[in-house]
Amino acid sequence: MFANVFPQVSESPSLIWVIAAIIFNTVNIFLGLYMAFFKKEPYLIRMHLYLYITILICLVLFLVMNGVHSENTIWEYLIGLYFITLVPLSRKWDVLVHALIAIVGLTLLPLLILLQMY
Repeated sequence: MFANVFPQVSESPSLIWVIAAIIFNTVNIFLGLYMAFFKKEPYLIRMHLYLYITILICLVLFLVMNGVHSENTIWEYLIGLYFITLVPLSRKWDVLVHALIAIVGLTLLPLLILLQMY
């Protein structure tokens, strides 16, 4: 199965942005957990924000490129909306709830790849 997944991902110009968003989201989650449990420095907060903006840029580029090459479904837009609305709103809640919502977003990103494959 994995032999079929990686050639399809590397051939698709839009799915590469999803892989980048997954990597940036993973780094951002670990950075956020580090800030929650150890220290919350101003430069770490800025880096956390810049990584989040990078994730949003990757998702926007995915939606644009996917819209050009094929048609976006409602699921792609809903996952993008999840990252635009729920993740920033959860910042005002408890730190662990915010981390849980970010991890749920991390599990939704591979769903974008699966939706493109099948």
